[in-house]
Amino acid sequence: MKIATLILSELNFVFYFKEKLIRPILGFLRQGITPKKMALTIALGVILGLFPILGSTTIICSIVAIILRLNLAVINVINFFVYPLQLLLFIPLIKLGEFIFKINPMPYSLDEIADLFQNNTLLAFEKLWFANLIGIGAWAVIALPIFVCLYFGSLFFFNKMMKEGES
Repeated sequence: MKIATLILSELNFVFYFKEKLIRPILGFLRQGITPKKMALTIALGVILGLFPILGSTTIICSIVAIILRLNLAVINVINFFVYPLQLLLFIPLIKLGEFIFKINPMPYSLDEIADLFQNNTLLAFEKLWFANLIGIGAWAVIALPIFVCLYFGSLFFFNKMMKEGES
């Protein structure tokens, strides 16, 4: 019974991913957005969506989309989809920053951080600003290589989709 539930939940996720992300993106391609613009939008949506300041990514993605004349809806949908990954990578980015910059480890556990935010959000920001800054430094180090891979990978995919659509 558990295996059947797991398979159904996995199929639900695949269906949801395909219906809510892949089809709309392919629809935008059919409406005239170039594969280059779409690849840039997706790569920036992922990278900016992983920026380790919780609650800031929607504003950042929107500003970048407006400045670069990218599709605002697509970049924010991508940002929405990577939000769980942003949460998962929050502490690892801080730890990576501690390693890269040779800084003493952050003195708080994940449970202590959650308690800080639940009890006093302003105090949490006050105590964690430096750790967050270290996470931003680590994000800056890894962002460019990940961006390049995402951009060229999605560009290849979208060019292939466009050729298949033409034939």
